Amino acid sequence: MTNKQRKALGRGFGALLKAVDDKNLEANAANIAQIDIDKIGLNPKQPRLEIDPETLEGLAQSIRMKGVIQPILVRPTSDGANRYELVAGERRLKASLIAGFDKIPAIIKPIKDKDLLEIALIENIQRDNLNAMEEAKAYCNLLEEHGYTQEDLAKRIGKNRSTIANLIRLLQLPENLQHDLAKNRISPGHARALLTVTDEGKQTQLRNKIVEDHISVREAEAWARMEKKPVTQKTVKAPEAEITSQLVLNQDRLRELFATKVRIKPRGDKGKIELEYYSREDFNRLYALLIK
Repeated sequence: MTNKQRKALGRGFGALLKAVDDKNLEANAANIAQIDIDKIGLNPKQPRLEIDPETLEGLAQSIRMKGVIQPILVRPTSDGANRYELVAGERRLKASLIAGFDKIPAIIKPIKDKDLLEIALIENIQRDNLNAMEEAKAYCNLLEEHGYTQEDLAKRIGKNRSTIANLIRLLQLPENLQHDLAKNRISPGHARALLTVTDEGKQTQLRNKIVEDHISVREAEAWARMEKKPVTQKTVKAPEAEITSQLVLNQDRLRELFATKVRIKPRGDKGKIELEYYSREDFNRLYALLIK
């Protein structure tokens, strides 16, 4: 972890993650042990809900070749049964099982309940392991469990408040669209465009355009804005009537009379006649003819 990354975690939060920083492994050597994998329970507050099987198999192959380079982080369980609860490193733990390992190197550290989700969340964010829905749900859980404001949470995890607010808004999406986002069928930008469309049918239509036609976020936003425009009397116009042969004849006669381009535009029983002029003198000439 770089100094820049540590600064982004917010004041005091770097201390929570000090145990998972490989630069501090020597200082924590007394707390590192090879632990039986079957004695480690998963973190119930793990923010990541899905792990790509192909990615996990790739990590397992790497572990077969080189072993687990960075220890996982665990905390002792409160029952005193020499068992542990995973705090960070679920992918490494599961990949080690796939690789056929019985033990895994782990840093043992007493972690408070209130810090459990925050550490798991930060560890995943630093590794880009969370999709947008997993991150949104984790932020929402932190806000509810600890009573943080979005501003407080932003300072603790090194994110802009607007970033957190935009992610939490994604939880307003219907379940099927949340699933699309979790599976990367749509991007967070597409999802925010979908949120602005309140009509369920139009929202589905836009979703299909995004997934099937692969339209960009800009195009999705433009489509959503167009769908929100109210239908006004100005936008609903009667269709122009087809110009008849008689009207064409009348149009030609007017062109001869006024010696300029003339267009007759019928619209039902109404319509308009347009005359063009090309200079101030031409306008005065037409005006004089019209008032006679």
